[in-house]
Amino acid sequence: MFSFKKTIISLVVFMMSQTVSSGSALDLSKTESTTETRFLQQGREEVFELQAETGDYIELGWQVNSGRFNLDSINRLTGAHIRRFVSSNAGRSPFLLVVEDAPINLKVSAIETGHYTLSIIKKVGSEHQNIKQTEYLSPRIANLADQLKSGDSTDAFWSEIEQKGTPLIEDNGNNKSILTFLARGARAGVRLLGAPTSNHEELEQLAGSDVWFKSFVVPNTTRLSYQLAVDVPVISGTWMERRRAILATLAADPLNKHPWPADAIDPYNQHSTVLLPAAEPGHFLGNQTVAKGQVTHSKIESKALGNKRDIWLYRSAGYEASKTTAPLLIMFDAEHYNDRISVPDILDNMVADGAIPPLATVFVSHIDSKTRTQELPNNAQFAAFVAEELLPFAQAELGISATPERTILAGSSFGGLASSTISLRYPQHFGNVLSISGSYWYSEENDENYVANLIANTPRQDIRFFLSAGLFEKSVGGGDRGILQSNQHLRDVLIARNYEVKLEAYAAGHDLFSWQTILSDGLVFLIGKGAP
Repeated sequence: MFSFKKTIISLVVFMMSQTVSSGSALDLSKTESTTETRFLQQGREEVFELQAETGDYIELGWQVNSGRFNLDSINRLTGAHIRRFVSSNAGRSPFLLVVEDAPINLKVSAIETGHYTLSIIKKVGSEHQNIKQTEYLSPRIANLADQLKSGDSTDAFWSEIEQKGTPLIEDNGNNKSILTFLARGARAGVRLLGAPTSNHEELEQLAGSDVWFKSFVVPNTTRLSYQLAVDVPVISGTWMERRRAILATLAADPLNKHPWPADAIDPYNQHSTVLLPAAEPGHFLGNQTVAKGQVTHSKIESKALGNKRDIWLYRSAGYEASKTTAPLLIMFDAEHYNDRISVPDILDNMVADGAIPPLATVFVSHIDSKTRTQELPNNAQFAAFVAEELLPFAQAELGISATPERTILAGSSFGGLASSTISLRYPQHFGNVLSISGSYWYSEENDENYVANLIANTPRQDIRFFLSAGLFEKSVGGGDRGILQSNQHLRDVLIARNYEVKLEAYAAGHDLFSWQTILSDGLVFLIGKGAP
């Protein structure tokens, strides 16, 4: 406990002297929360001795009932001013302080005669600060924490987890679940890439045990993939170099029973997946027993860009018989969509189902990550390559003369951004945009929300948009620069400019595993049954 001891000082100012008088001590140590209302005449001061130690955290309440006052802290030994908390104000003013150098006093000075109230609300000694009060989101983890306090081991818990698989899934009501990601026996920590946030999340060690965990509440429609990085090296270097160190140990979760792809060459090239009960199952995924399209490989050299790249041309079953009216799909990031995700299989299944008509597709290589970063974000030369070199080449190879209303530019992340900016540059060629988690946070100098502002300030074009974003793709640290928020803003601007647009927000992240099902949704909207 702590207290104030009060001394009244009567201050009468003369030319060279002052008169000081003192009153009885005021002891506030009897209760944890104490309130004292005092009357003080103009020109007088009241000093309270604050019984506290260096480092103590104190919350005090202050209220002026009438009159005007100053409230200061002063050094008890020298009387030197330390800090002003209240300056001649009325009303209620709670304040906080940390005792930096005991002993200190609080001094009340009456500017005008009146009543004030000083309250002790809370004091936390330095020895009781920084004590983490753990509240567990997961009931199972909370129960395990109690068991560990009782001296139990984690063996039974891990036996249960090995049988059921990870992550731990618990019902949370209201069509939501608690996902708890787990790792065993790390020495220095575990990071989670692909969590239902935009961060590299740190798992927490449970009470010094071999259990590392992180819990989230997510919708039951959640579909995601993730990897774990155990004991990430701590290196010197730039922020980005230290952030990229996660890649040194990043791998699939060894306790997850749904690896993707299942036949990956090693865990470092594999993700672990979560598919909650209400998630889209992916009807069009996989190598199903249907009529197959044909994929051929080619190369194209660009004068506009001064480089050469691989492309793959896909012709669906039934394409040759209907190519005069067949849609043409151009997809960026061929390394993702013709390799890690087999879009030809998805298209085969969709055509066989009748969800979309027979079509042709061009998969465009991004060459390498550096080239991708240079070419996809609003690059006029790359746009010219797509419209003036790639499109004529593909039409000649495929024997097709696609109209803009039947031609689709598609991509994810920067590829989604490129699909929009190229269509806006060349609407006479590209009348449909299929943008998956498009990077519309992209800005140019003095122009945030570049694409939205471009649409708002240029004549309307005859382009239809399918946009998607993940509910877990919010801006890191808040704000409106995340993929989800920037796609929502773009949707609003498109509607205001009378464009046809559909935005779907999925319980997913920035994740190829979820993008493979989103692709089929976009195609159905743009060229499926009932589409213009």
